[in-house]
Amino acid sequence: MLSLQAGYDDIRRPLERILEEFPLDLEGRSVLLKPNMVGQYGPETHVNTHPGVIRALVELLRERGASVTVGDNPGTTGYGMVEKCGRVSGIAEGSLGAFESIATEVERVPLPGAGTRVSVSRKVLDSDVFISLPKFKTHTFTRITGAVKNSFGIMVGGDKARLHLEHPGYRAFSEVLVDVYAVRIPDLVIVDAVVGLQGNGPTNKSLYHAGRLLASDNGVSLDAVMSQMMGIKPRSVKMLEVAAGRGLGEIDTSRIETTGDVGRLKGFRRPVPGLPQLFGGTWINTFFPDIGRPRFEVDEAECSLCGSCAEACPGDAIEVGRAGPVYDYSRCIACYCCMELCPRQAIELHETFSTRLYRLLGYR
Repeated sequence: MLSLQAGYDDIRRPLERILEEFPLDLEGRSVLLKPNMVGQYGPETHVNTHPGVIRALVELLRERGASVTVGDNPGTTGYGMVEKCGRVSGIAEGSLGAFESIATEVERVPLPGAGTRVSVSRKVLDSDVFISLPKFKTHTFTRITGAVKNSFGIMVGGDKARLHLEHPGYRAFSEVLVDVYAVRIPDLVIVDAVVGLQGNGPTNKSLYHAGRLLASDNGVSLDAVMSQMMGIKPRSVKMLEVAAGRGLGEIDTSRIETTGDVGRLKGFRRPVPGLPQLFGGTWINTFFPDIGRPRFEVDEAECSLCGSCAEACPGDAIEVGRAGPVYDYSRCIACYCCMELCPRQAIELHETFSTRLYRLLGYR
């Protein structure tokens, strides 16, 4: 794994180094760049992969003879939403004409572990080379957003919401994330850690300037190192434990060969998890549902009543009234999609017993 100092104004040189360290057969081949494009967030929010990274990488790949496509399937729904997300995020412009909706052609593929089939973009399955471009972010539900989580975007249509609903809970959903990641394992992963997000991610306003690019040809191992840099033990991230158990990558960081500074980041704010993530979720959710269930607060000054939270909710737990979203917590499956997909970042996690407990344990 490689960690390089980087800034958006001089991103080309570290990307060149990455392509030298992890050589790919590119001449005359098709390459899919899959950024982390959550939704309608501008580059200044650093929620999505920065367009500067996209631009420089597209240039470098084309110089090496590759045919490049940039595409993702964001969780937001509605006609033309992929194009709108690409435009607002700057990713479409940064792709230098390579951006396209990869949701037009799909194939139903099995997820053996989940016992179901899902619709996956054919561009993901058919491209000769698949490069994943996650963002360096925390995630309130899955603890981190990295290579494994970024692959959730290879699915098209309503399967994201369906899998959330059919496999609720930290442990079950972590298994599904690994199922999806294994459909097409990336050939190379490059994490935009120039400016990341900390705290209760993945779409909050708390930026962290790490000034780095991280890269590896094994996404699971990269996620493990990234997790450790955040101050989160890799084995406490259930999707990484599952992936390691399936032989998809090493997560014992003492056994992962690294180049560059991968030490713990000073003052980095970890996400405040709920008790289900600490104890596995089964008995907590069964016997103490109100303790394990999150509560949300809405900034009425920021809320535009757009309804994105209600559209994104797999459990149909939200209705948007004149004063904003109203939650039916008996239907909430604690997936945090409402927080993640609010384009105004108006939804935050409410102070609960578990958040107070974790703050006492050092989670700021």
